[in-house]
Amino acid sequence: MSSSGVVRRGIHYLQKLKAANIPSDLIEKGQNRVIDASLTLIRERAKLKGELVRALGGALASTSLLGVPLGHNSSFLQGPAFAPPRIREAIWCGSTNSATEEGKELNDPRVLTDVGDVPVQEIRDCGVDDDRLMSVISESVKLVMEE
Repeated sequence: MSSSGVVRRGIHYLQKLKAANIPSDLIEKGQNRVIDASLTLIRERAKLKGELVRALGGALASTSLLGVPLGHNSSFLQGPAFAPPRIREAIWCGSTNSATEEGKELNDPRVLTDVGDVPVQEIRDCGVDDDRLMSVISESVKLVMEE
């Protein structure tokens, strides 16, 4: 399914809920639960990665990879949404040089930690509007930076 089709699916689902006379406060509660679960997932992954780095003796560099598979507002093709897994594939494939110019190895979790992706599509599927989605993304970045 194309990315624009997926976006329409989320909007279509929200329209179905409203057409079925589901009270807007129930829809909002459901959206809030999905957002809270998404932020909890990001927070817990960041904490877990932080604990791993501390157990390995502390960070050698403070870089975290947080994917944001978002492309619905792209002016041409929807490619940006597919970038996070492609970036990971390039970093972790084993055939690339994982050493930085400073001699740090990207495959060392003390140098680069991967905390996964913001579950953008799941959030959009429940009809969350773009402003709230951007707030969730900002909050996710803040959670990763705090850890």
